[in-house]
Amino acid sequence: MIKNNKTVRQMEKKILFIRFTYWYGALLDLLVFIDMFISIIFEFSVSLPNVSSDISYKYQTGTGAFLMLGWTILLVWADRKPIERKDVLLLTAIPVVLGIMIINILYTYFWFLSVITLIIFIIAYFLARSIDFT
Repeated sequence: MIKNNKTVRQMEKKILFIRFTYWYGALLDLLVFIDMFISIIFEFSVSLPNVSSDISYKYQTGTGAFLMLGWTILLVWADRKPIERKDVLLLTAIPVVLGIMIINILYTYFWFLSVITLIIFIIAYFLARSIDFT
């Protein structure tokens, strides 16, 4: 079934927003990974208060840093097939971004970025669900 040009353009705009969302998340995760990784090596952080030389801090931060790197790679992978892998958007929005948002509200000044990110990922997920290729 051939769709009219207006419908095709609307679908292309939705896919562009969905792909933007994957890359937006991947870029944020990569920046957090870099900040966390630097904080355990140089005991300096742009976003984390109370950077410590304590071994348990370094272990927890290092573990978190590589989880962020893994999620960065997951988002880039999901972008290769943005509609087929739309569930990655929901998994990113609810447990990951929502959890980070709660931590940010409690401990940092960057809570607003988490709220915006959560909204973007939920919108992208529902846009991906609405796309019909038939």
